[in-house]
Amino acid sequence: MEINFEFQKERKVGDFVQSFIDLFKLIYRHFVSTIFGLSAVPLAGIALVYYFLSTKITFSANSDSFEDIDALTWAGLLIVALIALGLYVYGISIEYFVLLKERKSTAFSCVEVLKNFRSNLGKYFMFLIAMILALIVVFIPLAIVAAICAFIPFVGSFAIGILASMVGIWLFCSFLFYREGYSDLGSCFTDAYVMLSKKLIQYGIATYIVNFIFQMAVMMISIVPLVIMGILSFNFLGIDAAFFDSSWGKLLMTLGGLFITLFTLFLYMSGVLANGIIYETAKDLKFGERIYGMIEEIGGKSE
Repeated sequence: MEINFEFQKERKVGDFVQSFIDLFKLIYRHFVSTIFGLSAVPLAGIALVYYFLSTKITFSANSDSFEDIDALTWAGLLIVALIALGLYVYGISIEYFVLLKERKSTAFSCVEVLKNFRSNLGKYFMFLIAMILALIVVFIPLAIVAAICAFIPFVGSFAIGILASMVGIWLFCSFLFYREGYSDLGSCFTDAYVMLSKKLIQYGIATYIVNFIFQMAVMMISIVPLVIMGILSFNFLGIDAAFFDSSWGKLLMTLGGLFITLFTLFLYMSGVLANGIIYETAKDLKFGERIYGMIEEIGGKSE
């Protein structure tokens, strides 16, 4: 399906929010089905780990902790698996966005997204290492700014959120600079910062607002099924301390953990779309690709 969406154009904060909503409305079915279709197997594995870990926890009167030390090992394994799953979903979401803006259509499959991800897997690993080093370098000044913001009444928490969004969009643009060949690994961070610097605060605010709106929307959609599940559980399953030691209790804990995982992955996916729109806008202002494309079209028509 062709999508009528202009990736490369100048936008203000409100325009970014509206552009995200417009793009998401056009592609949400294909986007969600593609990403979660590619994530079905790892999500099933995560669910099994959740359930196995729940069997290691007891809520009886005798104990309220892990049954044995192996549970700690499984908890560590779960944390590592969740981090890996988050990076994987973020990566395939980026490849989805790249295909989408190149083709301006959803006429591509899960296989193509996965193929692109595999072919660029080396870049993802190399950038991950470089990103960790870059964050170590900027950690102290960022920590100082965050600490100052924390003491600002009312708006301090929002300022910290915007600061985190600014860092996120900087890293996102740095990777795509490297991924698309605009910069090498050694210079992508500085090149991306130079591109974003004049409007970095504006971009951070836009990303923060988009993520906040999407988070609230997903929470509102989730309230009804969660309330229904809670009512049924309390009325028919008899939830108490001993309930969570039963098979139904373990299953409910597993579903709860899986829901939180899905919720987080949705936020990652929305973040890629929001950051991608900002990246294309900032890149156009830097390189003027849209203008050059229009000139080429005019030249083609005149021949």
